[in-house]
Formats: sequence, C-alpha cells, structure tokens
Amino acid sequence: MRFFELKVDEKYFNLLWRALTERENELAFEIEKSEEDADEAALLGNELVYLRLCKKDLKEKAEENNFSDSVFSLENEYIDLSEL
Repeated sequence: MRFFELKVDEKYFNLLWRALTERENELAFEIEKSEEDADEAALLGNELVYLRLCKKDLKEKAEENNFSDSVFSLENEYIDLSEL
C-alpha cells in the first residue's frame, strides 16, 4: 500500500472535515434514492462505510493531537479563509 504523510493544522482539518461530512450526507441521500436498484445501493453503502471509517480515523488522530472541538464544527463562522 502506498501512503504519504501530511501535516494539517486545525483550519485545514476543518475544511477536510466539512468536505467529508458533505460527501457522507450526499451518499446517504443517494442510497435512500436508489432503494429500487439494490446493486447501486450496495456499492454506495460500501463507499459510505469506508468514508465513515476514514472519518473515525481522522477524528481519533485529531483528538490524539489535542485539536480543539471546534475543528469538528460545520458552522460557517469558524473558518477564516483569508489566510489560506
């Protein structure tokens, strides 16, 4: 397996967290819509499970590194994009 290391501060983590959460919501919606197509629902379900496992791992690493609870915020006020 290939991998790389990336240093992420709280601001970038929050952007990543928001994007993953948005994708999670989209997948859940698509699964709900595709109830008639069992194969598609199964594939989307697998992707959703993998995404949630990735989010769990990211959350654990953020907590291990003492990130503040606000990095998990989905509120628009948290991020100041002017510094990016």
